[in-house]
Parts: sequence; structure tokens; C-alpha cells
Amino acid sequence: MSLEKLTTELTAHFKQNEYQTCVKLLTPIRVELVKNGLLVPTIDARINPNDMVITRSILEIGALASINTKNASEFSNYITLLKPFYNLPEEVIPTSANRNKLLSLYLLLLLTQDGLASFHVELEKFQNFGQSVDEMEKDEFLQVPIKFEKWIIDGDFNKVYEALSLKHKFPCKEFNFFESDLLSSIQLNIAESLQSAYKNLPLENLKMLLFLKSNEEANSFITEFGWTLHNGTVYFAKKQKVLEEEITDEKLIIKNALGYAREMESII
Repeated sequence: MSLEKLTTELTAHFKQNEYQTCVKLLTPIRVELVKNGLLVPTIDARINPNDMVITRSILEIGALASINTKNASEFSNYITLLKPFYNLPEEVIPTSANRNKLLSLYLLLLLTQDGLASFHVELEKFQNFGQSVDEMEKDEFLQVPIKFEKWIIDGDFNKVYEALSLKHKFPCKEFNFFESDLLSSIQLNIAESLQSAYKNLPLENLKMLLFLKSNEEANSFITEFGWTLHNGTVYFAKKQKVLEEEITDEKLIIKNALGYAREMESII
């Protein structure tokens, strides 16, 4: 099947939200793009700019199909392929209407992976697109990951949780696919802080701080982190382990001191 027919079929299935079919079609399409020298954009008079626009649209469908089939690694691969197209000057090909949407989704993915350094690098690249910080913060797509990142840095996890709870207000449905991973990421940050700061906490306090809705969720979390639940109180294993090691070290010091004292007595 020709590239043109494959692309027409891909677009039709994408409009019907048939994402698994899109994923299957994208493999032969990418092969055809490579054969035609279109997978990597180039400022070449022999390349029709419209072909680059079509290629970019194909890759954007690939990225969105990957998100909708919950394949984060494949989504990242498509973003990598799309970046050179997004970096092309507007006089070569017009700016894609999907650019901010897809790159915002990528920024959210980085937040779920605790990749704050990469997040800042990617965000700075928007200035190369001629967008100011103020413009980015007002953009309907970019403002979502920007707000989340600020709240995470400030430790204002309640605002992240509230925003995730109001997911119907997100500018596109794909943002919802990061809800679970983003919540898990902030729960991990909170959990690490708690076990560093406290020896134990009442179970109800732990549930509130970690946004856990039931005892079942709390028990799963406690088991995962190797904590202990006793009489309604959660004991943090890592903290306790450090305490036990300190006690062991103290006992060893005392033992060595007593041994040294006995040696001195025998000499005297």
C-alpha cells in the first residue's frame, strides 16, 4: 500500500478513536517515511514543504495514539521525532496547532518520572519558539504542567491533588492519562519526607497526608514501603532501621571500652 493510502487510512481510524489500529498502521508508514527521506526534516529545495507538514501530522497522530494506548515510552519516541519539525522556522512550514498540546503532555510525563531537571530544559526551549514566560503561563495547555511543577517545587501537593480531582477541567482528555502516575509521584515524595522526619504517625494522619481514601489503599502503601502498622499507628521501617543501627553502634562502643578497661587493669 502506498504512503498516501496508508496515511488516509490512518487519519480515518484516528478520527474514530481507533487507536490500536493506528498503532498497527504506523509501523509500515514509518518505514515508507524512511524510504522517502521524510522521517527527519530538512531545509532542502527538493523536499516539498507540504510533505513535511504531512509527516509531522502522522507523527502527531502516533504520539496521541501512544498516549491513548498508555504507551509512555513510545510517546516519548514520537516526541523525539517531532522536535526537529517543531524547531523548523515558520517560513519553512507553518507552526502546528498541536505543538503546545503535545509538548505539554511530554512535560507532564517528565513530572511523573520526577524529571524536574529535564522539565526545565524542555520548558526553556519554548523561548526559542518566541514564547515568553507570561505567554506560556497563559497558554491553555502549557499552564497545566507549569502550575503542577511550581506546586511540586513548593511542596504544595494539596493543590496538585485538587487539580487532579477536577480533571474534567483539563484542556484535553489525554491529560487525564497522567493522573495516576502523577499522584504516585507526589505520594512518593511525601512518603520519603515523612519517613525522614518522623518515627511514626497515626494511620488517619498518614491517609490524609498521602491522599489515601481507604484503609485498603493505606495497607497497600504500608506494605510497599516496608512500614509497620500496629494499634492504629504506622511505624516507618527505614527510620527504625537507622535507630537500631545506632543502638548497635553504641553497644559496640561500650563493649570495646569495657574490653579496653579490662586490658588496662591486667597491665596494672
